[in-house]
Amino acid sequence: MLDRLSEFLSTLSAYFLPAGGRPAAHGQDYFTMVEQARQDWQCARERFDQISDPDLIDHAIYDLEAAERRYVYLLKKAREEGADIYTISGGG
Repeated sequence: MLDRLSEFLSTLSAYFLPAGGRPAAHGQDYFTMVEQARQDWQCARERFDQISDPDLIDHAIYDLEAAERRYVYLLKKAREEGADIYTISGGG
């Protein structure tokens, strides 16, 4: 049981922090990570909107919430590190 928990936490850590346990340094790396997380979240919303099978609703909700939390987490970490992701993208 402990091995399964350890494996789960390791997988979860790799999902939230894909750069080997730490978010990327600054600049373009943060922009890339945040943008990918935003796109994943948008895809999860689209999948959720298209689900018609009641048996898949729980899975779609889980995916949607996980994608949203990852996006929010990466935004927060980028801000804490002082990365200006909006300047890099050219938007604001």
